Amino acid sequence: MRTRTKLIETLTRYDRRFWTLLIVQLIVAVGFGAAMPFVSIYLHNVLGVSMTYVGMIMLISAIAAAGGRIAGGEVADRLGRRPLIIAGMTARVLIFGLMAFVIHIRAPALVVGAVFVVVRLIGAMIRPALAAMVADVVEPERRVEAYALFRIGANAGWAVGPAIGGFLVATSYASLFLLTAFASLIGLLLMLFLSSESIRTAETGQFSIRRVLDVAHDLRFLVFCGWSVLLFVVMGQFASTLAVFSTQVVGIAEAQLGILFTINGIAVVLFQWPAARLADRIGIRWGLVLGCLLYALGYFSVSFAAAFPFLIGSMIVITLGEVTFSPTSMAAVANMASEGRVGRYMGLFGLTEALGWSLGPFIGGVLFDALRRSPTALWGIIALIGIIAALGFGATTRNRSSIDRGGTDEAR
Repeated sequence: MRTRTKLIETLTRYDRRFWTLLIVQLIVAVGFGAAMPFVSIYLHNVLGVSMTYVGMIMLISAIAAAGGRIAGGEVADRLGRRPLIIAGMTARVLIFGLMAFVIHIRAPALVVGAVFVVVRLIGAMIRPALAAMVADVVEPERRVEAYALFRIGANAGWAVGPAIGGFLVATSYASLFLLTAFASLIGLLLMLFLSSESIRTAETGQFSIRRVLDVAHDLRFLVFCGWSVLLFVVMGQFASTLAVFSTQVVGIAEAQLGILFTINGIAVVLFQWPAARLADRIGIRWGLVLGCLLYALGYFSVSFAAAFPFLIGSMIVITLGEVTFSPTSMAAVANMASEGRVGRYMGLFGLTEALGWSLGPFIGGVLFDALRRSPTALWGIIALIGIIAALGFGATTRNRSSIDRGGTDEAR
């Protein structure tokens, strides 16, 4: 009875638009998760292109996504969240349908790669609008919890999506993207009929690069992004250095590596809500610090892994860092942004994330080549970066009110 009461209380605590966004996020993540893990496999195994070529496509798509986040944040603040999301979801339906078509006719890798870059660009443009809309409809003191629920929806979709994709790929690769197009269509219909605009104060000044970058005058946000880059570098080891180390040094099979990543998705769904409740109690500042320290501990523990079970333990600790830091950082960004500029702040924070995730595999790769025979040194350096980020957040976010309940007028 108590559980049912708490569930009803949670459901009625948030605006209907928030739950619409969460459902859209879940459905889209199922479709996206079903298709995206198989793009590299299709390019390499079916079209026969080199992994260097595949890596180049992924790099270009990452750069496009970074630019898309900035552009999306700016458009979301000027034209509104809902128009951008609806336009983006419409474009997703079309571009995923096009992706299915070019795969069906077995178009050249260059064509498939170009369409994939557009896929990443459109998806990135929508993300700041989604994040900003959550901030619009949720009070500052509840944003950590709200972003945690939002992440549960996304990760639940990612946990289910690859399993569906693995089943469909036996039929055809094109079917994966038809599923993603259908999922995007459902998300579009939900936004059209169940959601309304949330922005209260829109940016009205003439567009210019200088205005887009004027958040650089917010020194507090700039410093926050600086520490975040360090933590994103640590996060960036997830699918690169950690994967290679686990298979080549620890010696687990690729199938076990897949299970390891599945455990991460399941653990996010299980632990995200309790972690958000904890962050609510200790405050955003200490939530950021704790998330960084858990990441550092999780990755450092990898240096002692001798078998698959130990890696499972390390992955769980890393996931605890993820579920603590990610929603807390999103809430901090939303609270630091002045009204009407949440999209812009989210877009530039997304650029920070992209920078860290791009640097992470490169730094990890250099360390791996130099220190693969000294795991303690390899993962110790990665952990040290996380500890430095924790110290940075702890030292520069002492004014709790500025990140827990919104920034000061001076900062804005």
